[in-house]
Amino acid sequence: MLSLPQMLGNVSKAYAQSPDDWARSVTDVLRDAAIYHQAGNGYYRAQCDALGVDPAAINDINDLQALPLLPVGLFKRPDARALLTCSLADVETETRSSGTRGVLSVAPRNSETLTLALVGLIGIYREFFSLSGGAGLFLNPSDPEASEMGLLKDLNILNSVFDHHTYLVADEAFDAGVALEELRRWKSHMTRHIVGPPFLIGQLLRFIEREEINLRLDPYSMIITLGGWKRHTDEAISDERFRERCHDLLGVRAENVRDMYGLIESNMLAVECHLHRKHVPPWCYISIRGPGQDGKELAPGETGTIAVLDALSTSYPGFLLTDDMGDVETGTCGCGRTGQVINFRRRGPDGGRGHCPVSIERYLSAGTAVAEAPALVKA
Repeated sequence: MLSLPQMLGNVSKAYAQSPDDWARSVTDVLRDAAIYHQAGNGYYRAQCDALGVDPAAINDINDLQALPLLPVGLFKRPDARALLTCSLADVETETRSSGTRGVLSVAPRNSETLTLALVGLIGIYREFFSLSGGAGLFLNPSDPEASEMGLLKDLNILNSVFDHHTYLVADEAFDAGVALEELRRWKSHMTRHIVGPPFLIGQLLRFIEREEINLRLDPYSMIITLGGWKRHTDEAISDERFRERCHDLLGVRAENVRDMYGLIESNMLAVECHLHRKHVPPWCYISIRGPGQDGKELAPGETGTIAVLDALSTSYPGFLLTDDMGDVETGTCGCGRTGQVINFRRRGPDGGRGHCPVSIERYLSAGTAVAEAPALVKA
């Protein structure tokens, strides 16, 4: 079994645990996280009390489904500070969703959470991509233009592993011709990689096809995507077709075209291996819940609402019920890694799933709320 510091310090070892050791390790770190938030977060403690849940009584992985979940829709509320375990003064940054479905989600993070998340993210990138050097063409805004957009920051952290990188989305505009100039400039000097949301890479591919441009990247070039097709659903194609087009138009091998799945409210980022299976980080657990039965975990392989349990979050409880639909597999992947593999299927109704046994309104109206919850320290 591995502790959280041991997992973060050796991600490869964490993914190489036996299935039994993985189950014990993830149970231990999530139990510790739940105990931490129950003790320090009045709102989460109220949820535990209402459900009769004692995090300290969690003994095995099957017990994790009893932990109270926070629907991600709560992060869209103006009174979402009630979710915090840390004080408002300790919040270092707030990351925001893209807002493609209306109201923005805002996820506050303290310095401890940011440090843990960054260490984990870099370790996962090294584990799955083995990148060191080369040039990265980022088809997304740089941090100064989108400093608080959560998933973009996940992509931009990749720039630390490249010798050179360029951002090609500025003032919300993307020029495919400029992208080709950059790729040609790096030819024969360094291995070229492309990073960005699939809809922008799709625009680049259509430009190459329309202009009948002959362009081949390098033997070890990678194309790394995150974020889906957003408002460009009319341009969306299957993952398999996307990989085929990357190979046909850029010469990138299908196994080197990798997608990732995440959400801004969680530190969980599931990254594809070369077999295109999205691996859940060893310090996280995915629980699939039945429609209208948020407290019931479905059997492996069944499709339902995705719940994410994340041990890295200390700013607020990382036990979240998403709006996304999918399924999960547990065991050993063909790539040799153990743990869970998540299959995202589709978006569900925005903010329409799940509720807490104790609402924020009810909690804030309680006379002890301000005294008990450091989240309610007044600015």
